[in-house]
Amino acid sequence: MARFIELKDDNDNDINNEDDKNNNNNNNHNNHNNHNNHNNHIPDSRPPPAVNVVTRALGCYPVAIAVASNIDLNTLDALARCCRSLHDSLIQYRGGLLGATLRCSNETSPVNREDLLRHRARASNWHYVDNGRSFNGKSGSCAHDFVQACRRCGVVVCRNCATKSPPPATLRERHRRLCLTCSRAPLATLTHPTLPHTESEAVQRAVCSCDSKAVWLCQPCGRSIRAGDHDYRRIWRWRNHYGEVLGGLGTGIGDGDRGVVCGREENCLAAHNREQEIDCDAVDATPHTPFDRPPLGPGYRRHEMEGIGGRVKCKMVRTVRIGACVPEYDEEKAGAGQGRILGPEVKGSVRSWCGWCWRVIPGRLDIGEAV
Repeated sequence: MARFIELKDDNDNDINNEDDKNNNNNNNHNNHNNHNNHNNHIPDSRPPPAVNVVTRALGCYPVAIAVASNIDLNTLDALARCCRSLHDSLIQYRGGLLGATLRCSNETSPVNREDLLRHRARASNWHYVDNGRSFNGKSGSCAHDFVQACRRCGVVVCRNCATKSPPPATLRERHRRLCLTCSRAPLATLTHPTLPHTESEAVQRAVCSCDSKAVWLCQPCGRSIRAGDHDYRRIWRWRNHYGEVLGGLGTGIGDGDRGVVCGREENCLAAHNREQEIDCDAVDATPHTPFDRPPLGPGYRRHEMEGIGGRVKCKMVRTVRIGACVPEYDEEKAGAGQGRILGPEVKGSVRSWCGWCWRVIPGRLDIGEAV
């Protein structure tokens, strides 16, 4: 018994495979077209760009240039990233805005190549920054990405020309005690210039931010902050060492104007004018310009006084403005030997004055009222 089987040729298999591939491709193409047609009918879920007075104003070239001239590159980049409408308004003036941003006041000063490597090597050591020396020129090119005004004098400096921030451990030494009048006055009256009481956001920007942000000071203002801290703490150590009574007799220390003056000094709200005597020998030793003609002889302000040994000295009497005396606490006198000075100010329980940026440091009551 025989069985007949019909075998298929290889050509037939190839033809069938090609037909299957063509069918699959056609199906995929149809599915893709259907998917595209479906996506075309889906509406755009992105919100429309916000258009308001600010976006329309920044679309005007003079307004955009005026805004860019008061901010640095980082702030300009952050402004362009706020929304699509601001980005579209600023991107059309990109070239002009990048060249009109805030510039350092030392931009035109020459670079001192001799102090370039010395400045880079000593940048991490605060001892060399606080030595009070003056440098000729600048140690490097000015930066454009981070430019701000000095927190004390207002001079615009970049990050390369700003002084190095002190160590965080020295933040507690920047506090200065305020008198009762300044500590009880509204916070807005201690700002410069004086702000209205209703502008809380402006007051928050005007207070000290050395502990939360970087200490931004120019070189002339930043070189003397640590020396001022040491002098102020020496005054309190001397004051706590000598009391009001010595050997049963009153010393007069702390009476009237003989105490520690307010941290705001002549800008104190309770400041008053007093006469001050100055030795004219020290005044005459200071250099004068050719246009200055100091009165070397006796006059209305210069008085001749006979000192020890019959030596005649000249005293200059002038009127100066000094701040009111600050309160003193008995617990500070007990802990003055261990360095516990200005405890309430360091803890933040009362209002104080910053000796670095010359701005008020809010206390707990001020922060509670702001909240």
